[in-house]
Amino acid sequence: MTRSAFEMHMARTGGVEVLQGRTVALPPPGPGEVQVVIEAAGVAFADIVMRTGLYPGVKAPVTPGYDLVGRIEALGAGVEGLAVGQRVAALTVTGSYADRRNVEARHVVAAPEGVAAELLVAGVLNGLTAWQMFHRVASAQAGEWVLVHGAAGGVGGLLLDLARLTGVRAIGTASAGKQTVVEAKGGIYVDYRREPVAERARALSDGGVVAAFDHVGGPHLKTASIAALREGGTAVLYGGYDATKGGRMRPAAMIRMLLADRLSALKLFSASQGMVGYNVTSWRDARPEVYRQDLSAVMALIGTGQLKPQVGATFPLSEAGKAQELLQSAGTTGKIVLKP
Repeated sequence: MTRSAFEMHMARTGGVEVLQGRTVALPPPGPGEVQVVIEAAGVAFADIVMRTGLYPGVKAPVTPGYDLVGRIEALGAGVEGLAVGQRVAALTVTGSYADRRNVEARHVVAAPEGVAAELLVAGVLNGLTAWQMFHRVASAQAGEWVLVHGAAGGVGGLLLDLARLTGVRAIGTASAGKQTVVEAKGGIYVDYRREPVAERARALSDGGVVAAFDHVGGPHLKTASIAALREGGTAVLYGGYDATKGGRMRPAAMIRMLLADRLSALKLFSASQGMVGYNVTSWRDARPEVYRQDLSAVMALIGTGQLKPQVGATFPLSEAGKAQELLQSAGTTGKIVLKP
């Protein structure tokens, strides 16, 4: 049965004005697909990169939307282990700025009942990123130290949660006014604008951290992350805030960020330190079973309240452009969510 779907679509690249609402005919789910009525969609930095035309493999025309939470309303042929009416979460990469869409069943996992859709979707991209970096890329053990940049943000806050749950000690950087957010999650707060971050982290950790999670890139990676590592430590690069500094996209810096996942344990020989780029989509596509296992674990922990995603703002789906502007301005703490 063909149904109508409303989506925020971009026919070309450009500013937020290219995001335009439209109603389209949505065919029944094909083999290996499920049709999902979307309860909430996340707004991601990657969506902005797509809008500018710099995201590898994604070209306009396209409907953005990296992740979603919703309910299955139809199953395609050959789909097993899922049911109509079931609540689910998915990392879609594109297409989630909509009120319903067809999703590959292999990208869908069960989502808990009794939890607000906004909280759940705040844990899909952000939670999966935090979980895989913490548990699969880094190797911090109880009692060891990690450094979390942007600790009051969506991924950073969840990294602090994971550190607390595993007995790992965490140092969290954030701007003035966000100290209570960091400390509430068990982190030791460092004001990155007023303190020399690497020096402070090395002092707190008695010689350096075992892992530093860096969403900024650029010179920051060397001066605030690699410089904070102990011998044998690893800097994990997973974002490119440096590429949008001042609210403007800087293509050269963006390309460096997008190639981060191709950095495989580049050794800094002088100190036996490592730098690893992490890209959540590359991990999803290369390790599908691990993806489902990890996202399921994240959803379960949110369901029990052990992981606590932060929602910074919620917008109607039709105001996706305003939501992206807020994200790019760095004017909020936590995940920005769209509600159909």
